[in-house]
Amino acid sequence: YKIHREVIREEFPDGWNPPRKLSREAMEGLRQLYHLDKTKFTTPVLAEKFKISPEAVRRILKSRWEQPKEK
Repeated sequence: YKIHREVIREEFPDGWNPPRKLSREAMEGLRQLYHLDKTKFTTPVLAEKFKISPEAVRRILKSRWEQPKEK
């Protein structure tokens, strides 16, 4: 964990601010594809398909945020 954290700090010295951002619907689609077939839709494949970095895909898959049901 500490090694990974240090590598991320070196790669992103100003913090995480991706140049291209996905909508909530696109993030949900990315998660669904990944859970549909994890061997076919790997992180690099999803990064290429959605035209974002593999680090962004990793962060999206890791997050558990869901929109409240009222909205």
